[in-house]
Amino acid sequence: MLRYTVDPDRIAANRRRNLVHAGILIGALAALLAAVGWFIAGVVGLVWIATFAVLVLYFGPQVSQRLMLQIYSATPLDRRQVPMLYDVVNDLCERSGITAKVSLFYIPSRLMLAFTVGGRNEVSLALSDGLLRRLTGREIAGVMAHELSHVAHGDLKLMALADFITKVTRTLAFIAMLLILINLPYIAEGEVAIPWPPIALLAFAPILSLLLQLGLSRSREYDADAGAALLTGDPEGIATALQKMDAQQQRYWENVFGRQGVLNQPSILRTHPKTEERVRKLQEMAVPRDEGPDLPDDFLPDDYDEVSHTPRRRYHGFRY
Repeated sequence: MLRYTVDPDRIAANRRRNLVHAGILIGALAALLAAVGWFIAGVVGLVWIATFAVLVLYFGPQVSQRLMLQIYSATPLDRRQVPMLYDVVNDLCERSGITAKVSLFYIPSRLMLAFTVGGRNEVSLALSDGLLRRLTGREIAGVMAHELSHVAHGDLKLMALADFITKVTRTLAFIAMLLILINLPYIAEGEVAIPWPPIALLAFAPILSLLLQLGLSRSREYDADAGAALLTGDPEGIATALQKMDAQQQRYWENVFGRQGVLNQPSILRTHPKTEERVRKLQEMAVPRDEGPDLPDDFLPDDYDEVSHTPRRRYHGFRY
């Protein structure tokens, strides 16, 4: 059903480069957290951090799965409603070696949204109303392949670990700086000697950890793009989907803020790479093809009315 139209050598080279980049970033995150933990509590601090990390990696996916689906008011889509979507998902899972059960969910939003959450045995892939109605069949297949590539590459656990490291680093740094503030009178009187290099580390550790986490996220997005291109054999379909989603996001935020250019933020502060760069890399992977995958453009059943209300700000801060 899905034709092979990519350069496997270029994809393999991109993946190797992205994996090395991800390894360096996660190592830097762990080293930064270890330094902060050692400064505050020595060996005991490192043991506690390692214990909590194991618990987060084991229980975190199950908790985040339920929470994310509730946040976005996602409802299940069963096979009887969208049989062709499940056929595409099963095909992609077989190609990528995913053995976990993948369930589809519907997000009632005009925005083009897609995300994947879950653990080792069950994965939830959520797609919005806007995405299912405004993308073509091959573009939807590309988006799903991108999300399932995250699952196949272990990105869900990797990003959960990175998020845990960032949050713990921020919390420990705050506690340490608070203790230093409480002891300022003793420091001023010379009764307590404070080594300033560790203080500087504590002051900058939260922002450094956040920047490393963002860099890791961008690296994994590039790898998921490459994986999706390999799974679908259609990098052009993924590229056009990215362009449509980016254009809608730009228009939405420009309407919210009433002016243009509101999303021109520095690359270092982005969770995802710039769409132009992602499209360029996908185009480099493409091999000329005669025709695209034969997929329908309308997957939603007739009893699903198109969402008409504009995205609103929810109590949790998200708009969808």
